[in-house]
Amino acid sequence: MIIYGSKATELKTENITGKCPHCATPGSIQMIVFQKYAHIFWIPFFPTGKTGVTSCSHCKQVLQKKEFDTSLSENYETLKVKTKTPAWTFSGLVILILLIGWGIVQSNQHDARNAKIILAPQKGDIYEIKSGFTQYTLYKVDSVAGDTVYLLTSQYETSKLSGLREIKNKGDEAYNEDVLPLLKSDLKTMLDKGEIADIDRK
Repeated sequence: MIIYGSKATELKTENITGKCPHCATPGSIQMIVFQKYAHIFWIPFFPTGKTGVTSCSHCKQVLQKKEFDTSLSENYETLKVKTKTPAWTFSGLVILILLIGWGIVQSNQHDARNAKIILAPQKGDIYEIKSGFTQYTLYKVDSVAGDTVYLLTSQYETSKLSGLREIKNKGDEAYNEDVLPLLKSDLKTMLDKGEIADIDRK
């Protein structure tokens, strides 16, 4: 379950000139500017605007921004301009950007690794094969002779990529005895086309 919502934090407090609109006490009004922000799992994600309230130290009346008269609204706008949005209210966005960047780097490194080892296959390499739109199976390198790679094909298929782990756990008995010969260049083409989803080399 994703826990999300919005909160507000106090940014600036200032005493303002003028009389309280309720009790008419001069110099009793204190204005507070709040920064509103959205959060996910209590991590500030992005700011959603500012708001303000006033409080009278004499009669204790509290007014929300929507209740401000013209004079209070002008004071609020002036005070709001002087208050900067805290950088920490963007924390979630920064974390998200860093995670996306890290994921892209990891993916590129993984793709570069597969592109390298597909050209130098070794006995025991396991290729995760996408055999259809939602069908996956395994090929295992049995031997390599020159530019030809002899593969053992799995007896099993799965409709999910994650299901290949269960097939791997079945061991060598999960593969057919007949070998499938393919050129290294054919394997490279399959990798480039996405027909080889990943390579498992121990």
